[in-house]
Amino acid sequence: MNHTHLNKTPFLGCEGVSVQFFDRETPALSEMSVSIEEKESVLLLGPSGSGKSTLALVLSGIIPRSVDAWMKGTVYRPDRVGVMFQDPDAQFCMMTVEDEIAFSLENRMVPPAEMRGRIEALMKEVRLDVPLCRRINELSGGLKQRLALACLLALEPDVLFFDEPTAQLDPENTRYVLEDIRRLHGKKTLVLIEHKLDGAMEAVDRVLLFGSQGRIEGEGRPEDVLRDHADAIKRYGIWTPRLWPVTWPELLLPGHELGASLTQQAARFEQRAVETQMEQAVRKADAPLLAVQGGGLTYRSGLRVWSDVDVEVRPGEWVAVVGANGAGKSTFLKAVGGLHELTEGKVLWKKKELKSYKSEALYDAVGFVFQNPEHQFIADTVYEEVAFGGKLAGWPQEQVQAETERLLVDFRLEELRGKNPFTLSQGQKRRLSVAGMLLKNQELLLLDEPTFGQDAATTEELLQRLAERNGQGTTILMATHDMEIVAAYATRVLVFAEGGLLFDGQPQELFARPDLLRHASLNEPLAYEYKRRVREREEGAVHV
Repeated sequence: MNHTHLNKTPFLGCEGVSVQFFDRETPALSEMSVSIEEKESVLLLGPSGSGKSTLALVLSGIIPRSVDAWMKGTVYRPDRVGVMFQDPDAQFCMMTVEDEIAFSLENRMVPPAEMRGRIEALMKEVRLDVPLCRRINELSGGLKQRLALACLLALEPDVLFFDEPTAQLDPENTRYVLEDIRRLHGKKTLVLIEHKLDGAMEAVDRVLLFGSQGRIEGEGRPEDVLRDHADAIKRYGIWTPRLWPVTWPELLLPGHELGASLTQQAARFEQRAVETQMEQAVRKADAPLLAVQGGGLTYRSGLRVWSDVDVEVRPGEWVAVVGANGAGKSTFLKAVGGLHELTEGKVLWKKKELKSYKSEALYDAVGFVFQNPEHQFIADTVYEEVAFGGKLAGWPQEQVQAETERLLVDFRLEELRGKNPFTLSQGQKRRLSVAGMLLKNQELLLLDEPTFGQDAATTEELLQRLAERNGQGTTILMATHDMEIVAAYATRVLVFAEGGLLFDGQPQELFARPDLLRHASLNEPLAYEYKRRVREREEGAVHV
């Protein structure tokens, strides 16, 4: 039996629970027993598809009440629980900020006369500084997560579940959410699923380490689990905090092992910067593959996203599109991919206006991976989803089968080939969405946060596949919040902020300007930050 100790009826927990979804051959959880104490904070840690979210759905009561699955065993929970998902849109049901929070209060039968005061207090508590009448669909991802938390707190829950709440957030909003979770530590019972562990570990009392086949392989204090199960964590490709429990004063001491590693990484980035400069100098002679001239976009509501954008992208570039939530990164990708028409200016594909091309011609040349994988699924099985592009292009059956099988193996989807894409875990859906776009050898790939919600192993595999394709000449435009990826892979960076394009240049030029990074709510890669702090320490010592 897979369990944490059950000496008494737990405040929150389960005993002998197994869960199997009706379209899968193997159980998502196997004979699991877990006990969580009142006001304890527990982190569920494991690779994508290991059962973390399934356990959270069981403990919160969503399985089997709202999600169909076969389940046996006993579940213990208090009456009031709240769940924050990685996609906040999945839990909103009203049109405006005020109505959404009021809906939670109405469920608790709060008198109407008291609602306005409570709504304003909740918004202040989560730092949601927007008009009460603001439409939810006009909020950035970060503001939506703060609204989601306000709605949950309005329910006054005994337990809060956080299922990768920062997956789609920029660094600044990630920090806000993690600060809120740390503030709730010791006041509420918390169950957290999170890949971004730096900043989260301070709010964790205990870690449950998931392996394969829906089983828990280890549990204990965070530092004990990370130390005692280091080999398994590495084998499963699980993200670990890069700094915790190390502090910056410790890291800056001479001879620190992590400091030496970061110094080496910074040197690799600098060498790559030199190579990138040489490549970009050669590319300047090439005709632009894609160009935006005087681009601007305003929503029907009158909200201006950005304006006066002028960009040229040449063949073979890897362009990172970065900026805070709501800066217009996804909208930019949709505009250059022909999915969102500009209200000002024009987009050119090979010197010809994009809107003059037929959809079929654009699909042959441009692939798009959406931020939400479900927005692009059209087939009934994983195999058919990957194979769709080849069949649409009229490839011979042998070629379709060979290329599809290769991608299923590369993205660890071969055992899921007969499953419906909508029944996969979030990590598996993301892998499928990218695999489906890599079947055809399109000239341009547009990827909107392709690595969010992925474990370390899957992220590395995905980036390697993209690097191979880029090395073969495919041009990549990728929206991301991960500055480590920008430093390691991008040849160029576009920074959107303040309603326009704030920066267009090479990664090392951006990272040499910490003031600009802060202005755009971006983080330095850890290696660059370490190098800067060492330099500042040395300059301070010389000054003294």
